[in-house]
Amino acid sequence: MTKFKNLFNIIGFQTGWWACVLGTKNGYPYLGPIVMSIFLFIHFVRLENRNKELLFVTLVGLIGTVVDSVLLQTGIIEYQGVYANNIAPLWITAMWIGFAATINHSLVWLNNKWIMSFALGAIFGPLSYFTGIKFEALYFEISLLTISVLALLWGVVIPYLYYLNGKVVSNK
Repeated sequence: MTKFKNLFNIIGFQTGWWACVLGTKNGYPYLGPIVMSIFLFIHFVRLENRNKELLFVTLVGLIGTVVDSVLLQTGIIEYQGVYANNIAPLWITAMWIGFAATINHSLVWLNNKWIMSFALGAIFGPLSYFTGIKFEALYFEISLLTISVLALLWGVVIPYLYYLNGKVVSNK
């Protein structure tokens, strides 16, 4: 049953992620947040102890919005579908919240694997942004500096999310 739940978890997140990118590209910036909300509703309905997970997911949404807002404010990244000056769009927040819902489930295997989570964050974080460029949901100048900033940022953020999860969800 856990394998099925984890499969649902990663498929639900990926579906929401793609809805965010493709919805934004096609002029429907609310499509992704709506799809991600459906995924999260089902995710939380299926949990027995949802309060701590809800707190964690909310914190990650806030952290992610701040991180991407800083990238926007510094001119490192430009997003389609920006609703307020210098604040990352709702679809970015939805991605962060959806990603947070994978930490204790389909991506739980990365817990306490600090080097691996740093490396995977440093690789797949920037790749995620490249995909956003490909589908015209965001833009950034492809330079060694920008890629290095994104790689370092995501390399640090992913292990930190596991650390935060341990403090919030596990009360460690």
